[in-house]
Amino acid sequence: MRLSKFVVTAAVAVAIGAAAFTSIAQDVVITPDPALSTLTVEQMVAKRQELMKLNGATLKAAGSLTGAEAVAAADTLISNFSSYTVLFPEGSGAGTDAKPEIWQNYEAFQGLLTQGVVAATAMKAAAEAGDADAYGASMKTIGGLCGQCHQQFRA
Repeated sequence: MRLSKFVVTAAVAVAIGAAAFTSIAQDVVITPDPALSTLTVEQMVAKRQELMKLNGATLKAAGSLTGAEAVAAADTLISNFSSYTVLFPEGSGAGTDAKPEIWQNYEAFQGLLTQGVVAATAMKAAAEAGDADAYGASMKTIGGLCGQCHQQFRA
């Protein structure tokens, strides 16, 4: 009997989580800095590499952050994932670890970046609410997306 109650409770929790994620996903607007579109291809490559390193450092430190610092970490990730959407113009892979698959499957690549913005937005909402469990889950989601993107699109 206990197992049935656990399964039902788990199913309800998953459904609530999915509904919350869907709600956040619908509210996310991706707004990269307009100044990024004025950069040369070489500057875009340098900028995206800089932001990737910043994301790594931010995620590494984020687990120990709370309050305003946790919100700021999420804001950094939101901004960076939004920026990536314009920092991979056609022809910007030469001499980098970017695989040609980025431009061959650009919609899937952009989809992962969008998921990053959504997850970072959920991370920010959790930080603002003081919900450590949701904050940690969002960080885990972001880490998984980073790994998935690097596996598919990075040499």
